[in-house]
Amino acid sequence: MQRVWAGVDIGKNHHHAVVIDAEGKRLLSRRVANDEAALSGLLTEVSALADGDLGR
Repeated sequence: MQRVWAGVDIGKNHHHAVVIDAEGKRLLSRRVANDEAALSGLLTEVSALADGDLGR
């Protein structure tokens, strides 16, 4: 598992998520709807990135 950092800018209707690796390379940057399914999907995606699934 590689080390990644995730940050989320929280908004009322949507959020913006960014994930970077140890070298500062952006692995993910996108808008996320403010609902449970979208946020759960984001967590799954971040976990996959940490597991080394960088095929994006």
